[in-house]
Amino acid sequence: MKKFISRSAFFISATVFVVGSVLISGCSNSQPQKTYYQLPALVNSSPKTSLSPESVVQQEGKLGAKHERQLWVKGVHLSDYLANSGIVYQTGEVSYTNASNHLWASPLEQQLQQVLISELSAAFPHRLVSGQELEKDSDALDVTITAFHGRYDGRVVIEGYWILSNSDNVIKFPFNFELKQPEDGYVELVLTLAKGYNQLAQSIAKQISSQH
Repeated sequence: MKKFISRSAFFISATVFVVGSVLISGCSNSQPQKTYYQLPALVNSSPKTSLSPESVVQQEGKLGAKHERQLWVKGVHLSDYLANSGIVYQTGEVSYTNASNHLWASPLEQQLQQVLISELSAAFPHRLVSGQELEKDSDALDVTITAFHGRYDGRVVIEGYWILSNSDNVIKFPFNFELKQPEDGYVELVLTLAKGYNQLAQSIAKQISSQH
């Protein structure tokens, strides 16, 4: 009788262990997969420069005669709710959510600065554009972004302001871009954000060129 009870207890314990293992395995397999996103630079889909052809000729004529100031992209700063790794989505008039499984592949501030440097370098091919101050009396560009997200009505929003400063003056420009997201999904959201950010870079390049 004792042997029977012992064998029964062993059988029950083994059964519980197997069932428990299956349940744990099932839970781990049902966990949503995380997807990571890198913001692309759209320099190939935009004009090489935001300057008019006449201005380009004038700039090229000045090469060797006058040194162009370095354009120092000091940084891109985000509002706190955008600084998390999750992509932000506005779910209502006053409500937002950070995605748990759709994440930026690297810090968003870093991605935005790198993309902006790439796009401004394409806009100003004869000017040094860098994330570090390599020359004195450079033009310093600071960008602050207060909105960079998708929205419940199918639109993408990019808002903020940028400041250009040098030894002569300081100028500040606000910006507000709204683009329609063509299809649902985080891939389309990121691509639409990239398109809006490209428009911002072109707008910055146009304003900077008008200052010279």
